Amino acid sequence: LYMWVGLANGPSVRFNVVNVHTMKELKLTGNCIKGSRPLLHFDRAFESESHLQPIKALFQRVFGTPRYHALSKPFVDHIFCFFWFDNKIWFRNYQIVDQEISSREIERSLLEIGPRFVLNPQRVYSG
Repeated sequence: LYMWVGLANGPSVRFNVVNVHTMKELKLTGNCIKGSRPLLHFDRAFESESHLQPIKALFQRVFGTPRYHALSKPFVDHIFCFFWFDNKIWFRNYQIVDQEISSREIERSLLEIGPRFVLNPQRVYSG
C-alpha cells in the first residue's frame, strides 16, 4: 500500500504504508466530531533533521485545516501525532477528553481513537 503526499506543482513524497490498524480492528472507544479541526503534533526530530522538514511542511498543508474554513467547526477535539522512530513516521490519532474534577478544574487527557499506521518514506520528488 502506498500513500502520496504532495502539492499541486510542488514537492511530493511517496510512502510505503505498513502496520495499518483500523478503528474497528483496534476497538477503540473514542470519537471526534466530523469537520472539527485537528491539532498537528510533530516529534522534535522533524525540526532537527533536515530531510524531515519538507515532509513536515507537506503534512501541515495536507492534514491541517485552514483557520476559518467554511466547512470546519470552530473547535479542536482531536490531535494527529507524527513521530519519527526507527527511520519511519508513526501516525497516531488521539481525542482530547475533558474530565471535570471540580466546578473550577478540568483535567485534559488523550484517548487514542485510531486509525494508526506507519509510513516508510520511499522517495521525495521535487515537483
